[in-house]
Amino acid sequence: MRPVRDACRPRPEVLEGELDDAIFAADFGHVVDGSGPDVYKQPDIFFRNTFPTEALKRVVGSVFGRLAKPDDSGGVVRLSTGFGGGKTHALIALWHLANNVAKPGLGTELLPAAGRPKSVAVAGVDGGKLGTLTCGTHGSLITHSLWGELAYQLGGETAYATMKALDQPETTPSAAELRAVLPADRPVLILLDELVMYMAKLSPQGQGALLAFIGALMSEITSRRQAVLVITDPAGQTAFVQETTALAQKLNEFVARQASDYDPIGNEAPQVIVRRLFEAVDETAAQVASAEYYQAYSRLNSERPDLVPVGVATIEYAQRIVQCYPFHPRLLETAQNRLGAMQDFQKSRGTLRLFARVLQDLWQRQSNVGLVQAGDVNWANDRIRADLLQRLNRGNLQAATDADVLDHAGQLDKELATDIHGRVASALLLESLPATPTATMDRAELTLATFRPSDVGHEASEAVDRLLSVCWHLYKDDTGRRFQFRYQPNANKMIEERAQSIPWPDARQAVLAVAQAYFGGHTFQLVSYPTSARAVPDSAKLKLVLTDSEQLARAICDYEDDSDPDALKPRAFRNAIFAVAPSPDALNAAVAGSRRLKAAEDLAKEHQPHTPLREQLDGLLLNLRKRSRIQTIRAFNRIVLPGKRRTLPLDERFLVSEDSPLENVSGQGKLAEFLAEKRLIYQANDSIDPDLLVQRLLPGATPSLDYQGAFSARAVHERALSSDDLRLLPNDNPVRNAIVKAVEQGKLVLRLADGSAYDQDGCVSGLAGNRKRNAQQKPAVFALDDSVLLAPPDAPCVADWLKVDELSQVKGPLLAAADVAQAKSCSLDDVLTAIARGQLDTVYQNGQQWVVDNHRLEAWVPRPTEQNTFYSWEDAIAAAARRRLQSVELKATDIQAAKQLYSIALPLSAHSLRLSVSLSGQASEGGQVNFSVEGLKHNHPLKPLDVAATMLHSLHQAVSFEATLHLDFGEAGQTDCQAKLQQAREAAGGSVAITVQFHPSHEEN
Repeated sequence: MRPVRDACRPRPEVLEGELDDAIFAADFGHVVDGSGPDVYKQPDIFFRNTFPTEALKRVVGSVFGRLAKPDDSGGVVRLSTGFGGGKTHALIALWHLANNVAKPGLGTELLPAAGRPKSVAVAGVDGGKLGTLTCGTHGSLITHSLWGELAYQLGGETAYATMKALDQPETTPSAAELRAVLPADRPVLILLDELVMYMAKLSPQGQGALLAFIGALMSEITSRRQAVLVITDPAGQTAFVQETTALAQKLNEFVARQASDYDPIGNEAPQVIVRRLFEAVDETAAQVASAEYYQAYSRLNSERPDLVPVGVATIEYAQRIVQCYPFHPRLLETAQNRLGAMQDFQKSRGTLRLFARVLQDLWQRQSNVGLVQAGDVNWANDRIRADLLQRLNRGNLQAATDADVLDHAGQLDKELATDIHGRVASALLLESLPATPTATMDRAELTLATFRPSDVGHEASEAVDRLLSVCWHLYKDDTGRRFQFRYQPNANKMIEERAQSIPWPDARQAVLAVAQAYFGGHTFQLVSYPTSARAVPDSAKLKLVLTDSEQLARAICDYEDDSDPDALKPRAFRNAIFAVAPSPDALNAAVAGSRRLKAAEDLAKEHQPHTPLREQLDGLLLNLRKRSRIQTIRAFNRIVLPGKRRTLPLDERFLVSEDSPLENVSGQGKLAEFLAEKRLIYQANDSIDPDLLVQRLLPGATPSLDYQGAFSARAVHERALSSDDLRLLPNDNPVRNAIVKAVEQGKLVLRLADGSAYDQDGCVSGLAGNRKRNAQQKPAVFALDDSVLLAPPDAPCVADWLKVDELSQVKGPLLAAADVAQAKSCSLDDVLTAIARGQLDTVYQNGQQWVVDNHRLEAWVPRPTEQNTFYSWEDAIAAAARRRLQSVELKATDIQAAKQLYSIALPLSAHSLRLSVSLSGQASEGGQVNFSVEGLKHNHPLKPLDVAATMLHSLHQAVSFEATLHLDFGEAGQTDCQAKLQQAREAAGGSVAITVQFHPSHEEN
C-alpha cells in the first residue's frame, strides 16, 4: 500500500502555510459582485475544482434543458440541502454557465456544449447580503428592494427605470410591471439564495410584500417559455431556521406549491471533497488500499468479530474506501455526521477545512500513512487545534488535549514503543467534540478509526484500557462499554494530585520491598539491600545481591571491604557473587507508580462503596497494583558481575511483560535463565575444563603441608571461585566433575579421607598392609574440603597413595566381576559396590581385579544401594509410598512463610519439632545486628519467630533470614506418610523448601 503522499497531489492552496477560510466557504453573493477567491470567482478554476456529482448534473440539466427548449414552460427549482452541503456550489455553477453559455469548452462535465441556449439573461441575489434600505449598489445607482435589484440585473438602467417608482421593500409590483422587466428576447434565469435571511430583516409589511412578490414571480416564470427561477432553502440548519421558523414556513408554503426539489450533492460527498482538495489521486492506489483493508478486516472479523463493526468486512465497504480514498470512510462520517451537527462546524465546508488542515500537517510531517484516519489527526498542530477547539467553542477540552492526548498517550507510546495510544486518543477526542452523552465510541468503533492492515487487531482495545488508567479526562459511559473525553477531571487526576503528598522515601521503600519479594527463592542466596561491601560475607555459596544502585552493586561484587578507600580489600570468591540493580530512571518511575497506588488506596478508603467515584477508584486500583508491581520488577534490569566482566542489561525476554501472570513468575528463575543463556553460570552437570583445572587452578592453589606435591580439594575449589577464567559457580559440582574427568584422563590422582586413591586405572583402597586395587571402582561423591587431596601423577606422594599389597593368604579360584554378577543374579554395579565396601576378597593380577571365590563370596547377599535423602517435594512424596520416614526439615527464607511452618508440619505427626532461626541485617542508625537460635522446641517461651519479625521491622536493611523446622519421627520412623506429605506440600505452596530422610531399606526388612 503506497503512502498517501506518494499517491495523491493536493491542490496548492491546501498546502499553503495559512489556509484562507474563504476558499472553503463558497459565497454566492461574492461571486455575483465579482469579489471572493478565484477558486469560486473564475469560471475555469471553479469547474476544475468541482466534482460532477450525478445530482448536480441533474440540477444543471433540468435548468438548462428548460432554458434551451423554446417549447418548454418555465419552472421553479428549490435546492434543499443543509448549510454548506452544496446548494451554494450549485448556484455558482448555474451562474457561471449562464454567463458563459457561449463558451463550449467551459463546464462540459456538467453541461455538454451541444444543445445549450445561445445566450441567457441571468440575475443572482444573495438574500443574506441585502439590506432593508439598500439591496445593491451599481455606481451611482442604488436599488432598495429585491425586485428593483432583479430589474437592474436583467435589463440594466432601462429596466430599472420602469421599476424605480416601486423600488421600496413594502411596495409590491403588479404582475404586469414584473412582466415588463423580464427580457422577452432570450431565456431568463433568476437565482435567489438565502431569502429567509432577507425576510428576517424586513418589517411585517415588508415580509408580506416579499412573499407576494415571490408568488407573483413564480407565476410569471411558470407561465413563460425558457424561464427558470432557482431558490435555495436552508433545509433545517439550526444556525438560521431556529430564529426564522415562521418566516421559513411561510416561504416554503409559497415555493412548495410550484417548485421541484433537488439535492445537488446526493450521496457523492466523498468525491466532492476529494475533487476539491486534490489535483490528482492515483486510482490504482485507492484500489490497492481498499483490497488490503478488506483482507485485514476479513481476517479480524474471523478472529475477533467483537472488534469489527457490522458491515465493515464486506465488498460494499471496500468500495466505500475506494470512493473516499485517501480518507477512511469512518473519518468522513465523523466529520459530516457527528461534527456536522455542531452549529459552528458548517458541515461540508467544515469538513473541507478540517481535511485540508490534516493533509497540510501530514505533508509537513512527511507521514507515510496509507489511508487518512481519525487517529492521524495531529492535536499537537496549533492550526488543527484552533479549528477544532477555538472555532467550535470547545476550549474547555484543551486540558484533555494537552494532558491526555499529547502527554499521557505519548508517555504510553514511548514506554511501549508504539503509537497506538496516541492514535486512539486522537480519534476519541475528535468523536467527543460534540460533548453530548452520545458522543462516545465503543471498542469496535475505536478499532475501525485506528486499525491498519499491519496491526493484529486488538491494539486499540488494549490501548483504551491503558489510557483509562492514566488519563485525567477519559470516562466510560453508564454502560461501561463506550468511552469519551469530557471537560471534568476524573479519578486519575485526583490520584495524581494526592500522590504528590505521599512521601517519596515511603514509596521508595515499598518499591524495594516488592523487588525483594520477587527476587526471593532458593536458587541463589539472596542478600537484600546491604549498605556496604562489608555486610556481604565472602563465602563459597553463590549469592544474589539486591541493591538500589548500580554503583553500590559494583563495589560489593568487587570488594570484600571498601570502608577504607586507601586499603580496598578485593573479594576473593568472585565467582560466588553477582548483583541486580535498577536503572535510575526506571526506579524513579516505579516510585512514582507506587505513590499513585498509595494515593488511590487512600482515596478509596475515604469514599463510600458503590458510589460512582469509588467504583472508578476500585477499577483503577486493579490496574494500578499490577502496573506498580510490573514497573518495579522491570526497573531492576541491570546485572552486575564481578571482576572484569561488564554490567549487562537484563534482556526484554527475561523481564515480566504486561501480560505476565505475576504470581507464577520467579525472579530468581528468570535470572537463572538469563545467566544460562549468556553462558555466565555453570549448570548442574557442567564441568570446568580439566586442562584448565590442572594447568591453571592447581598450580595457584595452596599446597598440602603433609603430602609433597599435593593440594587440598578446598584450596582448588577456592582457586576456582577466584578465577577470572571461569563462570559463576552455583555449587562445587563443576569443580568436582572436572576432578573426576581429570582422574579418568590420567591427569590427576585423587585421595579421599579414608586413604582411597583414584587414578585412571581405578581405585587403591584398604588399610596398610591390605591395600588392593579395584579397576572398576570410580570416585563417588566426595567433599571439596581439606581431607580430600589432589596431585599430578608424577607428584612424590602419589607412589605411596597407589601402593598395592600382595595378599598371598587369600586363596581360591578367581572370578571376573561380571561372572560374579551372573552367578549372584545381580548387577555389575552391585558387585563393584561390594568390592569397594570390602565385602569381597579380590586379587589384582595382570592389570585386572579378580574376585576370590571363597566363603566370603558364598555368604555375600547383594543388596542394591538406595537413596535415603531427598531434597524436593516431588521425590520425597514418591519415595514415601514404600519407605519409612525418619526426619523432615522445612526451610523458609521470609518471615511470612516461616510463620506457616508449624501448620505445614501438623499433618505429619512428628515425635518432636525443633526450630532454628538466623537473621542478620543493618540497624537503621548503623551497626550490624545478628540473631540466631538453634534447636528450640516449637513452643519455647522465647518465641523466636516473633522476635525475628520484630527485628526485621526495626532493621533499616534486612540482609538475610532463614528459619528451619526439624521434624523427628523416632527410631521406629513413620510409614504410610505419602498422603500426609502431599497435604503438607499443598499447605506449603512454593515458599517452603523440604529435606526428607528415610530409613534404609535393609533396616525395614
